[in-house]
Amino acid sequence: MNRNCRIAIAVLLIVSFGCSVHAQAPPNKFDFQKNLPRILGTLQTHLDQLRATAKFPGAQLGFTWVDTEGSDPHSYSASVASGLSDIEHNAAMKTKDRLLAGSVGKTFVAAVAMLLVEQGKLKLDEKISMRLGSESWFSRLPNGPGITLRMLLNHSSGIRDHVEVPAFGKAMPKSPARNIDYSELIAYILNTKPLFPPGQGYSYADTNYILAGMIIEKASGKTLYSLANELILGPRKLERTLPSNAVVLPDVANGYMKGKPLIVNGRFTINPQWEWAGGGFASTAEDLSRWATMLYGGDILKRESLDQMFKSTTTGDGANYGLGVMMKSSNWGTAYGHDGDFPGYLTDMRYYPKFHLGIALMVNTDDERVTPSVESAVNDFAGDIIKELIGREVSSQQQDNLKQLATSWLNLIDARQYAESWKQLGSKLKAKYNDATWGNALQPLLSQTGKIKKRTFRSVSYQDSQGDTVSIEFDSSFTNPAAHKEIVTMMLEEGHWRITGYSIH
Repeated sequence: MNRNCRIAIAVLLIVSFGCSVHAQAPPNKFDFQKNLPRILGTLQTHLDQLRATAKFPGAQLGFTWVDTEGSDPHSYSASVASGLSDIEHNAAMKTKDRLLAGSVGKTFVAAVAMLLVEQGKLKLDEKISMRLGSESWFSRLPNGPGITLRMLLNHSSGIRDHVEVPAFGKAMPKSPARNIDYSELIAYILNTKPLFPPGQGYSYADTNYILAGMIIEKASGKTLYSLANELILGPRKLERTLPSNAVVLPDVANGYMKGKPLIVNGRFTINPQWEWAGGGFASTAEDLSRWATMLYGGDILKRESLDQMFKSTTTGDGANYGLGVMMKSSNWGTAYGHDGDFPGYLTDMRYYPKFHLGIALMVNTDDERVTPSVESAVNDFAGDIIKELIGREVSSQQQDNLKQLATSWLNLIDARQYAESWKQLGSKLKAKYNDATWGNALQPLLSQTGKIKKRTFRSVSYQDSQGDTVSIEFDSSFTNPAAHKEIVTMMLEEGHWRITGYSIH
């Protein structure tokens, strides 16, 4: 289940050019073992500070970096923990404690589906009626005859989310020990009016993935969880990741919903089975960082399948959601991943392809006041590591110069002086837009944010060790909606800094 993901996708607006998942490796040779103690010390300090500021009980932060230099790429993983895993027993959070990963589990479901596609057992554009048409409830499924597997995985089916149905919210806390029949979840949205015709919109819904899970089981003759173990968890030695399919799970940190514990006397008060294919996994931050690196780094799926995963986006809010993957703008380029929540838990997992870096942050509360802090912190933690990989920081003088350049350019955008702002673009953007079409390219973004109200400089960061690419970040507020982050990316071209990307998220 995931409220967080709806928020993140709704406000992500990008004007930039694409980033390949198989980007170049960091240009400098990085000695992981030598630098690890300093990295962990920095991450520990920042995680402790985040916990004190955001006031959540406990957290884990894990990361995985792949050294691609040489003939035998090697991955390194590490993690830190902060705070408490159980307030009532004053138990410290440990890096090996499991937490419920929420909708990050959709990445496992999507990967299993794509592996079955590679095996020829499923087709992305096959109508789901081929697998589910014989079910007694199928004739009452909104848009049922027109839906494909691809539409389920990228949330373009037009089906409502059963999680948002009030009756579902009332049912979850009742009889937590009973086994859940997953057709019960579908029942909440039967005979409802579709949100839009199949494939012609975007609306995030756990229900899509419940249906996808059913299709996976029909096509394979195996349970979803057994397939996940067989195809992913076992072979990839993700030993701290397991299905969250019981009210008693080993080594799971307590989660806190409205300040109350979710685990009492060793048992969940809300059955994790309610989530199943909509999330349905418990893990550690380190395991999830390894998984992000494997999946989006190309170790799990063929390149063709990864391309399908990234390119199968829809329109509007869905333009940044593929097949179980969110594409997010950051100081460090496009990041691939997913976020998630389940009562008592929040998770954010991302992979930064330019640096072959996976990172995951997990906290044991679902307090909505914490969500923005978690989202923002993931990029900050990634920055702690990436600065080590790059091996350099921006000097104070250079920072001031770049801040002034970016601010002056943004002032032109604010004043709608598009032709003047176009003159400062880099060659790739100028090749894509001329001085007349540049303003049109910006309009969808600017119409959704409205006029600038306030802009505060936040940071400047190098994006490579040569120092010829930087990102400048601002905390900004607009008339609609109120708060954003702006990122201006610049590259040195013939001795001059040119704009190569602009994002608001």
